[in-house]
Amino acid sequence: MRQVFALAALTLTYSLFAFGAEVVRLVREPGTIALSIEKGYGVQKDGKHELTISSVTTGKTLKVVKAFKGATAKEDAKYFSQLKGIELPAESGPIRITGRIFYCSFEQKFCSVQRVNKEL
Repeated sequence: MRQVFALAALTLTYSLFAFGAEVVRLVREPGTIALSIEKGYGVQKDGKHELTISSVTTGKTLKVVKAFKGATAKEDAKYFSQLKGIELPAESGPIRITGRIFYCSFEQKFCSVQRVNKEL
């Protein structure tokens, strides 16, 4: 009984640390922002995602992304396992990305939201 309780507590603790974690990594590449999803997770296809990309120097909004495109996850057709990059305007300079991305863990069976506030 103690072993079961210890295992349940460990699983719950891991899930709490993963809740709201940075599951989708954003990397600036020439002309695009690459998005990579951590293994074992999927980004919801119908999630209320929103990423606002703005210029750091001018504060002007360059682009707003409310939907993603990518490869469907083999674990569940309601999720993406890979995302296509986001095209940036030419000569956009340093940018700030703010917003949210909705994702789920296939193993732990929980969903959460990743808050984004990053300067690239």
